[in-house]
Amino acid sequence: MSAIISLLITPVLIDNEGYKWSSPLIIALLCLGVVLIGVFIWVESKVAEPIIPLHLFKNRNIVVLSMIVFTVGIGLMGSFSSFPYFAQNVLGLTPTEAGYLTLPMMVGAIASATICGFLITKVRYRELFAVAFIMPMIGFYLFAHINIHTTIIQIIIFFLISGLGLGVLFGGDNLIVQESVKKEHKGVALSTVPLFQSIGATIGVSIFGTLLSSTLTSKLSGLGSQLPKSMSENMNSLAAGGIPQDLPHALLIKIKTLYIESFQHIYLYACILTVIVFILCWFLKKEVLSSKAKEEA
Repeated sequence: MSAIISLLITPVLIDNEGYKWSSPLIIALLCLGVVLIGVFIWVESKVAEPIIPLHLFKNRNIVVLSMIVFTVGIGLMGSFSSFPYFAQNVLGLTPTEAGYLTLPMMVGAIASATICGFLITKVRYRELFAVAFIMPMIGFYLFAHINIHTTIIQIIIFFLISGLGLGVLFGGDNLIVQESVKKEHKGVALSTVPLFQSIGATIGVSIFGTLLSSTLTSKLSGLGSQLPKSMSENMNSLAAGGIPQDLPHALLIKIKTLYIESFQHIYLYACILTVIVFILCWFLKKEVLSSKAKEEA
């Protein structure tokens, strides 16, 4: 717990307290986290009943699935956590409408999770995961090419496409984990893999938030005196102010375009992360999930 807190508190301090990654306190916390992880691994290798048995990480499926959910956590949570800000300032939606706009992703995920449930005991899960993650690749590619003319209907379609691949993780990874370890290790294995997803999501929100903020600030600074006073005086807290609605039309379009370019930037990185996930899927074992668990139940 001390190791995890030391590592995960750093993005919180960067986002909320104004620290930089090069700050002595941040570097010290990161180093402390690494040292504590080393101590944890050493202790776990010595005790009779470890909290997380290290032999789990000799299992290829456990390692690969942990890497997959960690990367998905970074890319998905990191990039989409700022979407309401985009929807409110660029699309002109209310906070409630911005939240509703992400629902198609869940609809797509539920649909693909249902299909995955039928197929996972019939086809090799390596290919099933790899094919499924083609959809988020396409979705994030489309998000990386949004422009001032992109409509809400198109955004809904992009979310639906992205969700159609993510549904494979809705229980599919847990089933693979259960079949990949011995019965006495199922509980700890099922809690270890999601831990990596939570860590990835926390890191992703911070990294993508910082990336968006720095990119947006850099682009808007180029407008100089054209910016309204309410924005020029709050360059370090743009999320709090947003885009004033009483701007001249030409300037409003210019600012919205810079916002869009900044979001294109982060979605491009998210697209690269989905490509990495697609590659990781091919390192899963070439096996078909059996129905042994159902028979035991």
